[in-house]
Amino acid sequence: MDNIDNKEVLTNAVAKVVEDAALGMWNKVKDYFSEVSAHEQIELGYAYEEYLKNTKSKNSKIKTLIYRHVPKDLYSFYECVGVQYDGDTIDTKTINNIISEGNKIIISGTGGIGKTTMLKHFYLNTIEDTSYIPVLVELRMVNSMEVDNISMYAIVFDNLVNNGFRMEDKYYRYSLEEGGYVILLDGFDEINREKIPKLTEEIISFSGKYPQNKYIITSRPTDSFMGWNDYIEMSAMELTKEQALSLISKIDFDEKVKKTFYRELNEKLYDKYKSFASNPLLLTIMLLTFDNRASIPDKLNDFYEQAFATLFNMHDATKEAYVRDIRTGLGCEDFKLIFAYFCFKSYFAGDTEFTEVKLRQYIEICKAKFPNISFKTDDFLTDLTQSVCMLVKEGINYRFTHRSFQEYFAAWYTCKLVDKDQVDLLTNWIKETDRIQMDSYFAMLYNLQSEKVNKIILYPGLKQIRKKYMDTGYSIKFLKYMFSGVCIERQIEDGGERKYSFSYRIKNRYLCNILRATCQLNGYTYPELNKDFENEMAGKFEDKWNGSVIYFGTVLKKISEQDLLMATEWLKQQVEFSINLARSFENDGEKSGKKVSDILARL
Repeated sequence: MDNIDNKEVLTNAVAKVVEDAALGMWNKVKDYFSEVSAHEQIELGYAYEEYLKNTKSKNSKIKTLIYRHVPKDLYSFYECVGVQYDGDTIDTKTINNIISEGNKIIISGTGGIGKTTMLKHFYLNTIEDTSYIPVLVELRMVNSMEVDNISMYAIVFDNLVNNGFRMEDKYYRYSLEEGGYVILLDGFDEINREKIPKLTEEIISFSGKYPQNKYIITSRPTDSFMGWNDYIEMSAMELTKEQALSLISKIDFDEKVKKTFYRELNEKLYDKYKSFASNPLLLTIMLLTFDNRASIPDKLNDFYEQAFATLFNMHDATKEAYVRDIRTGLGCEDFKLIFAYFCFKSYFAGDTEFTEVKLRQYIEICKAKFPNISFKTDDFLTDLTQSVCMLVKEGINYRFTHRSFQEYFAAWYTCKLVDKDQVDLLTNWIKETDRIQMDSYFAMLYNLQSEKVNKIILYPGLKQIRKKYMDTGYSIKFLKYMFSGVCIERQIEDGGERKYSFSYRIKNRYLCNILRATCQLNGYTYPELNKDFENEMAGKFEDKWNGSVIYFGTVLKKISEQDLLMATEWLKQQVEFSINLARSFENDGEKSGKKVSDILARL
C-alpha cells in the first residue's frame, strides 16, 4: 500500500471524472439545443465530448514556480480560498455557491492570490456539479486583436469551436438564449489600455443580451468596473494559516526542506509574515528561498530578489530535479540587468505575452543596450524559460511566470535611471496610465526609493493640487478642476435595502493619479465619515445609478453644493492629507544640510 502514488491516483480520479462527464454531460446540456434533429443531436454530442476532452487537458493542469517544467494536476495542490461578498464568506469548493448569488460576478484580488487557478477549478467544477457548458477565456488574447474586431460573441464561439465543439452559429445562438453557459473570463486587468473601452462595451452588451448565462470575471482591483451595475463584485480571500499549511503539505518539494519549513510556518512564520504567507505566490517564494540560516525578508521587493537569486543559482527542488546550467554563461548580476531591462521595456510597452519573434526582438534590443555583456539570443531565451524560469511557454506564446516579476524588475531598472529621465518617463506615464491601482509596479518602485518617488515624482503634482485648493478651497470649482462629474454606486444590502454612494468621474488623470498614489503609498487611512448622509444625498439620484456620469450642473439642481461637499468629505480628507505631506517634503529640504549630522544622516 505504501508504494501507491497518491498524486497519480488523484490525477487519474480527476481524469475519470471528466471522462465520465464527457460521456454523460451531453444528456444534461442537450436541452439547450432542443431545436436540432436527432442526427444533429448525435453529431453535437460527439462534438461536445471532444470539446470537454480538449479543454480538460488545458485546464486541469498548471505550471507554477515550483512546477515550472512539468505541469501538475491542479487538484494535487490547490486550496479553495473563499471569496467575500457583502461581509459574508462564500465557500468556493462548488461553483454553485458563487452563481447562486447572481448571474454576473466580478472576483477581484491582488497579484498572486490565485484567481486564474480558481477559474480553472470553476471550469472543472462546472462539469462535475452543474448542467451548464463551461467556457474559459483568457482575456489577454484580446491584446493581439484589432479594436474593431473585438467581439465577445465571436470570442466565446471561437473558444468552443476551436476546441472541438463544432456547431452551427444558429445552435450557438439558441444555447446562449437558453442560458446554457458558464462563461469564465480571466484577467481583465491584463488588457491593454486602448482595448479596455471596447472590451468593456462588448462584455456588458453580450451579458446583457444573453442574461440567462452565468458570467464570472477575474481581475486585480480596479476602478474600471465602476458603472458595471449589473455585476456584483466579490473579493478573493487570503490563505488562512490552516490553508497555508495544507498547501505546503501538498507541494511536491524536497521533503527535508518542506518539513522544516512547515514546522516554522506553523510555529511562527505565518503569524509574523501573514501578509506574505497568506498569498499563494509569496508563500511559494518563501518555500523556494527557505534556508534555516536565512531570515525572511520584511519587504515585498526583497521576496522577488530572493526568488530570482534562488531560481538562478539553484536546481529544481522537486522530484523531477535535473541538472541545469546557465546557457549564456552570464553571472547573476549581468543576467539580472539584462532581464530587468527587458521587463522595463516590455512593461511600459504594455506587453505581458510574447510570440517567439517578439521575444527575440526584445532580446536583441537588450543586447544593443548593453554591448559589453556578450551572449547569444538563443541561449538567453533558453535561460529565461528553462534555467531561470522567468518565462513559461504556453502553446506558441511566452508569458511571465507571474506578472509580479515583470513589475518588480521594471521598477528595479527604473531606479537606475537618472532623476531627469525618471521624472520625464513617470510624469507622462502617470498622465496616461490607469494601472497605478492595479499593478504592483509603482508600489515596488516606492519601496525601492520612497524618498525619491515622493519628492521628484509625486511632489510636482501635489504642488498643483495644493495651489488650486488654496485658491478655491474644497468647492465645486475645485471638483470641476479634477473631475467631470459624479457617478452613483448602488449596493443591495442584506434584506434588500438599497445603499447609495458617490464616486467622481476623472477628468484630470494626472492629478487624480498623483492624489491616489500619494494616499496609497504614504499610509493614508480613511477616517469614520457620515455614510448615512452620503447615502441620503446619493439616493436622490436613484434613477441615475447605471454608471453614467452626472455633470455638476445637473447635480446642483437636486442637492446644494454644501450637501455634495459634506457627502464627499472623504475626498477632502485625502486632499488635505496629500498637501500636508507636500509641506513635509519642503520642510525636509529646508532642514537638510544645516548640520554635518544632518548630511551624514542622508548619506
